[in-house]
Amino acid sequence: MYAIAPIALASLHRSNPDRPRSYRVPAPKLVLPVAFVSANLIIYWGGFDITLKVVCAVVAGLVIFAIGSSRAGTDLSAMVRPAIWLAPWLGGHLVLGALGRYGTGSHEVMPEWVDIITVIIFALVIFYWAISLRLSPEQVAQQVARDAHQLDFEESVSV
Repeated sequence: MYAIAPIALASLHRSNPDRPRSYRVPAPKLVLPVAFVSANLIIYWGGFDITLKVVCAVVAGLVIFAIGSSRAGTDLSAMVRPAIWLAPWLGGHLVLGALGRYGTGSHEVMPEWVDIITVIIFALVIFYWAISLRLSPEQVAQQVARDAHQLDFEESVSV
């Protein structure tokens, strides 16, 4: 969640910039990449054994999502391109974790600080690539229009 949210928000800022929002991230061009890098460092520092478990859980979740999407009759193929970055991101974390210095199963190939710099560069490359794969403004408008009844629920809820 902490890794995916900055990409989602940065993508929406670019594809739907004029949408009124109840919350604004201060300095999003700085904060969002830093948030993504921070999440990636936390994943790396968690160690290879933990990263392997997280990757397996995310892959299982994606499979369940694909099955549910297929059963619901949604256009899963339209969502594949914007999410394709997940495969190299997860695979990259497995490689970084295996070559890194943390957790059971790591091979400690990367020296101190080289590993941190490598994770930071990797995270920034994935961040900007993932944003480049975002939905177009037209696709976002279609999705928002389709789910508009869910987005306006606050007006009908009494506090």
